[in-house]
Amino acid sequence: MGEFYGDAYSDNTGMGQSGVSTGTGFQINNLNPALWVRNRFTTLDIGLIGQYKDVVSGAKKQQNAGGNLAYVSLAFPISPRWVLGVSLKPYTFVDYSNSSIRDVQGTQFVGIYNTTGKGGINKASVTTAYQVTKYLSLGLETSYFFGNVRKATEVSLVDRAAVIRGDDLSNEYIVSLNDRTTYSDIAFRAGAALRIPIKKENKLNLNLGASYSIGTTINADQTTTFEVTSNALDVINPDTLQNALGGGLKTPNQFLVGGSLEWPFKLILSADFSYQQWSQYRSFSRSNDGLKDVGRINVGAEYLPRFTSLNYFDLVRYRVGFSYGKTPYSIGKSDVNDTNVSLGFTFPMGRGYQNFLSVALVAGQRGNTGGGMIRERYGRVVLGITLLERWFVKQKID
Repeated sequence: MGEFYGDAYSDNTGMGQSGVSTGTGFQINNLNPALWVRNRFTTLDIGLIGQYKDVVSGAKKQQNAGGNLAYVSLAFPISPRWVLGVSLKPYTFVDYSNSSIRDVQGTQFVGIYNTTGKGGINKASVTTAYQVTKYLSLGLETSYFFGNVRKATEVSLVDRAAVIRGDDLSNEYIVSLNDRTTYSDIAFRAGAALRIPIKKENKLNLNLGASYSIGTTINADQTTTFEVTSNALDVINPDTLQNALGGGLKTPNQFLVGGSLEWPFKLILSADFSYQQWSQYRSFSRSNDGLKDVGRINVGAEYLPRFTSLNYFDLVRYRVGFSYGKTPYSIGKSDVNDTNVSLGFTFPMGRGYQNFLSVALVAGQRGNTGGGMIRERYGRVVLGITLLERWFVKQKID
């Protein structure tokens, strides 16, 4: 499937990816479908993501960077108690390239191996959220997954002496095995949010929230081709080993629960716990790939100095967060942990400061060095733009 982007938008990313229980209504909270009902204005959220990685394994080091569209979402109130929304975001991404050279035993040849992967799965969703009572809201997200992943393995046999001399190897024979898997299916995610007033006059609230992503089998078609080329020309006709072979990819259930203390328009303290059953995962070949169930803790805080102030920086929202959990992978008997810290800022902009520019900065580490492990240190930036407008206003004549 590739690496996951996650459901948090820029504001929640700055809070350690926490916030399943609370939503201010200034921006869309995508961690819980039930919180979309807090958006009383028509809200357009657009996000961009950039990432840098420093990867170390023993004496080997590698750095890479990239970026992508993070999300596009639109929420609009149908009635005071009902909000409908649509969104489009990348769900997973695959982007790797590996090279190695190995001796062919008993010959003067060496094999040059290149493996690459590109693509990913996208997610288009329709979300509906309803305010059931004054304090309870429910939501349902219906998503359509689509996309493809392309993987290729190339092997060329060359004379060892030619490699040492640095000769041009473009005329050598290259054997290629290419896989293209196309995905498409529907999945569901449900959520609930409860706001409990602790102090009168809306001075302090206890918020509870939960969301549940229902595991599903995403339909997939896989095509595998075989080629032998020299100097970019086919030596033999390409052979299709399997054409649009039907299958599926089983995704695991995920449960996210959290609570928060909210001093409205002042301070939010949030803590979440997520659990995902990766032992239920099955690849196209029906393999679990040795993945394990994992849990994760996310905590964060958001502070707004003074909502009624005329000083611009008193209207900026400041965030800090921390996240820790295990990944589904293991190397030998060693688990691969993922830890990160985050900072976030939301700057009001436009006439009346009704629009917002959000920035989230994340720094973290996955894995460790030694014992054949890989340590990956990463930095991530999520930039979000939020535009608010009022739709469906009845015209009145004074």
